[in-house]
Amino acid sequence: MKKHLIFLFLLFCFFLGAGQSFKKEKRIYMLDITKSMWGSGSNENIFEDVKKSLYKGIEDIKNPETIITIIPFQATHTYDILPSWTFKSGDKDKLAAVKKVIDSYSLETVPGGYTDVYSALDKAKKNINNDRVNYIFLLTDGEQSAIPSATKKTSRIDFDLKDLESSIGSWCDFSQNSETHLFYVMLSKAAIDKTIVEIIEKECNAYVVQGTDMNVAFVKPNSNIIKLNLNDDPLKFEINLLANNWEYLKENTAIKLELENNSIFQLENDVINITNRKLFVKLKNKLAFTELRRNNDIETTILLTLSTSDNLKVLNPEIKLVVKNHKERILTLEFSEDE
Repeated sequence: MKKHLIFLFLLFCFFLGAGQSFKKEKRIYMLDITKSMWGSGSNENIFEDVKKSLYKGIEDIKNPETIITIIPFQATHTYDILPSWTFKSGDKDKLAAVKKVIDSYSLETVPGGYTDVYSALDKAKKNINNDRVNYIFLLTDGEQSAIPSATKKTSRIDFDLKDLESSIGSWCDFSQNSETHLFYVMLSKAAIDKTIVEIIEKECNAYVVQGTDMNVAFVKPNSNIIKLNLNDDPLKFEINLLANNWEYLKENTAIKLELENNSIFQLENDVINITNRKLFVKLKNKLAFTELRRNNDIETTILLTLSTSDNLKVLNPEIKLVVKNHKERILTLEFSEDE
């Protein structure tokens, strides 16, 4: 009886420890409140649409423990005079108070100032939480303003476009130190900068979103390592997926697969649909497994990359298929936590 109790206790501790290893989320919204958001200077008035999308994104979060930070921005030093907020998504009273302030913003009430996207990104970086998975939504309807600008401190720009390009161009290095994903939301046509788009497309963990609806769907593999044993004839396996909000995804959403060139496997289909929040992958072996098993030293890693259309972002898209040749069977345990 005691042995059974000890076993159950150890099993409980194992699952408890595994559950604790999952990182919670933090979402940072950098909100452009320059006067052009209300149509100043012959621009389109988009602030109401942006507000609705921002509120919906927060209200749709399923996990009430997700930390939200909202920071309005304009020029380099407007943080000295503008309020910002950090709260848990489940705190409805706090969200209501934040909405009251943001709803009070108008063309007449917001301070003047140019647009410093660089400082907004830098501010977001300083607000990430290394113990969580971070998502930065940088919402702007303009481009980085030029230097020199205003003489008034809270209206001037201290950084230029090259500074912004350099910051984004090193995003891969920055984001890998702590899992941080950047969604650069270009709210209007005026905000679309082809050079910035090209830089982001070359970086990892960074994505361009165009338009006022920032609530794009994104999925990511629950695990980026899958172990395959040739003794199990592993021509089928599953990839469990996590999503920011499954309701954002359309039915029969397709995911493209690209398998690194190798001497063991090839894909049966390079496009498959998400089914029951999973991808069911089928492989074909290039050589008979009986021939491969003769080599007892097989141990290799094959890269499988996921991708899809612009309407859906794939986070952490590279999966390592660790292929071994062991007589014993490989047991892979996965734990998932719905948001």
